[in-house]
Formats: sequence, C-alpha cells, structure tokens
Amino acid sequence: MLLSAVPDLLSYQRQTRLTADLKARLEISSREAVTGKREDIAGVVGGDVGSIHLMQKALDDIKQDGRINALSGARLDLMSSSLSAIRGVVGTLDTQALSANTAPDRVGIGTIARQAEANLRSAMSLISTSQGNRKLFSGDATDQIPLANPNLLLDDVRNIMQTGPNPDSMAAALDFYFDDPAGGFATNIYQGGNGSAPPSFLADGSKIEFGIKADDQALRDTLRGLAVLASAQSTGYDLTSNEFSAVLVDGTAAISKGKVGIIKLEAELGIYSGLLENASLRQSAEKLTLGQALGQITGRDQFEAAAELKQLETQLQASYLITARLANLNLTNFIR
Repeated sequence: MLLSAVPDLLSYQRQTRLTADLKARLEISSREAVTGKREDIAGVVGGDVGSIHLMQKALDDIKQDGRINALSGARLDLMSSSLSAIRGVVGTLDTQALSANTAPDRVGIGTIARQAEANLRSAMSLISTSQGNRKLFSGDATDQIPLANPNLLLDDVRNIMQTGPNPDSMAAALDFYFDDPAGGFATNIYQGGNGSAPPSFLADGSKIEFGIKADDQALRDTLRGLAVLASAQSTGYDLTSNEFSAVLVDGTAAISKGKVGIIKLEAELGIYSGLLENASLRQSAEKLTLGQALGQITGRDQFEAAAELKQLETQLQASYLITARLANLNLTNFIR
C-alpha cells in the first residue's frame, strides 16, 4: 500500500474554493438580512438594470417633489394664518368706531384712536412674517422687510389730517397717498419688490403662486383705515361736528373694505392649498405603487435571509473543519 504525507492537493483546493464561496454568500445574506434588499439586482432582473434605475429615479423625483410641496404648503399656511391674524387684530374696530360716532365723547374717541394705533402696529408686524430668511409679503425682494416703521406711516397720515382744508380734500390726499404709484405708501412705506415671489411648480405642471404682497389693495385699505382712526383727532375738528364724523366714517369704510379684501386673499390661498393637497395625495399613491413594485423585484424577505444566514454559518463551520483536516494530513497523523 502506497502512503503519502502530502494532502490531496486537488481536494484541498476544491475545499478552499468552497469555503471562499460560502464566505461570500454569507456576507451577502448578512447584508440582505439587515437591509431587506437583494445584492445581485442584475441577476434578479436578468440584466435589465435600466428599468430598476428608472423606477428608483421616479421614486426619488416623488420624494423631491414632496419636499418642495412641504415647503410650499408651510409658506401658504404662514401667509394664510398671517392674513387671518390681521383680520383678528382689526376685529370689530370699524363698527365700534361707528358706534362711538353716534354719541362722540373725548374718552370714547380717544380709546378708539389708541386701539387703532395699536392694531396698526400689530398688523404691520404680521405683514412682516418670515419663513426662515424669506419675507413672505415682500414680493420678489424676499430678503427685504416689506413695510417701513409704523411711525412713518402715522406721521404722514397725521400730516394729511392737519393740513387738509376739509374732509373731501383729506380723502383725496389719502387716495393719492395710498393708491397712487407716486404716493407716499408706494415710495416711502412699501419696501418690497415690484414683482411677485417665484412660484412653486407641481409635478403635473401647474403652479402655486405667492403673489400677495404688502402693497396689496386689501392690506393698503386696512392700514389706511387704522391710520385714519388713529389720527382723526389731529384734524382739530370738534368731535360732534359733521367734518369729524366724515373723517371717522372714511376710516371705518376703509377698514371694512380691507377686511372683505383680506377674506378674498385667504380664499385665493385656500385654492392653492387645495391644489397642493391633491398633488400630495396623488404623489403618495404613486410612491406607494412604485415602492411596492420595486420591493417585489429587489426586496428580500429578511426572515428568509436570516434562515439562509444560519444555514450558511453551519456549512462554513463544517467547511473550515474539513479544510483544516486536509491541511493537517501527514503520515504521523495517519498512523495515529
């Protein structure tokens, strides 16, 4: 009988390759058990990796659109809540002023004036609402505070009240100041841009407009009315005179008109919020469908992967043992 102390080289090499293959499969199964995704995508789809990339790109696009929609939705909510807060700040001041005008007295009118000034300051502060560094009512000049200091507006209106010869001329001067492009509001008070803020585009091609600015007619009317009520006593008219009553009525009319206009602006934002919500619902459905389809192709059952991992570990341990025995085969061990 011929004995050899040298292990069978062919068997040893075969066993070594088997061990290496088991280690590679073990690493793959280990990652698949953790991630729930198959490592060999090309093998699963028969080499058609392009279709998988297209599906993944579609999912990535939906996620990016979702982030944009979330920012746009937050901006719309902030603008809408600011407008609603302005209406809340103004409240029923116009009707209170009309009520006080029926039996005017210095205390009651003084209370209306102080409240109007406080409301004016609050309204102008709300119009300066920001989303991060973006001023929401500054148009395309999003880095600029939209309105100047309230003191400047009050000083200008008080000057009109003091210099106007009669209520009609005061009303005409206020019309020019607040409504004319060359008036004081446009040149000294409004600090934002001339254009609208850039829109956001939805996946279907429609867009969300952010066109409401601090110089919108509804906001100008509201600020005009508050400023007039706050400054009405600057006219010097007797509180019981028809002239003072006309000034007070002008202010209340502007406030009432402004509140109606603000409600329309809120409705406009509500329409865009509805479009955004519908787009988000569609994208959620698309994301779910694509995710399920992609998961069925590239997904790996983690329990199945864990079971395979356990089986491979057992096989690898056995392979290590066999390889060690082959490597240690010699005449002395054979005789033993």
